[in-house]
Amino acid sequence: MQQRLSLVVFLMFLLLLTGCAGAVKANLKGNPELKQVAVVSLAISDWGGSVDSNSVGGHSVSSLIQGATAKMLAVTEKTLSEHWQVVAVKTFITSKGYRKAAEDIKVSVYSPIITKKEMPLFGPGFKKGDITPEKARELCKTLKVDAVVLVFSEWTQATGGFVPLTRAKTKNIVSFWDKNGDKIFYRRIDMVGKKVLGGLGIKAVNKETINEWTDSYTSSLEKMFKSL
Repeated sequence: MQQRLSLVVFLMFLLLLTGCAGAVKANLKGNPELKQVAVVSLAISDWGGSVDSNSVGGHSVSSLIQGATAKMLAVTEKTLSEHWQVVAVKTFITSKGYRKAAEDIKVSVYSPIITKKEMPLFGPGFKKGDITPEKARELCKTLKVDAVVLVFSEWTQATGGFVPLTRAKTKNIVSFWDKNGDKIFYRRIDMVGKKVLGGLGIKAVNKETINEWTDSYTSSLEKMFKSL
């Protein structure tokens, strides 16, 4: 009886391991079925207003973040184009099928606005790089791509050291969902900016220093895909 119980527990453990390993096919390199991709969602969140709060830059921080979304999309598509054919967002932003698949989610995030159309969200799981398999299949079919890409970047600040200096910090998530509805890639990389933006809880956020957040996002992308 004891041996049977141990065998059952062991088999359950193997199933759990198999399930976890099969949940995300982390390696995209050399995937013959992955040729064309499209970024369908890109969102930035100012976590708890930490970027906006205690800023002495003299600029509207929300406007700076919104303006940064276009740069982040361009960087993302450029990085992906080094490995795959990228169907640019500007070619389908007004597509009825693309916009029909979107969901009206009441959240405070920033997304690129292209030809007066904001990139939408496709479900409440976007902060984890998640959509439903059905939604992934629908989007891939609509856009005629092999996989769709979701990007989420949480912006905040890093403060520490003997003197509490402040730097930009981003928490970046990228996921791929293929035309079969499978999540084939997921990465999260947190990055801290290089420049000191202030200290003692006060920082300068302006047209120049906002690049500390976008540059740290760019660095995270380079790290994610450098081994492909």
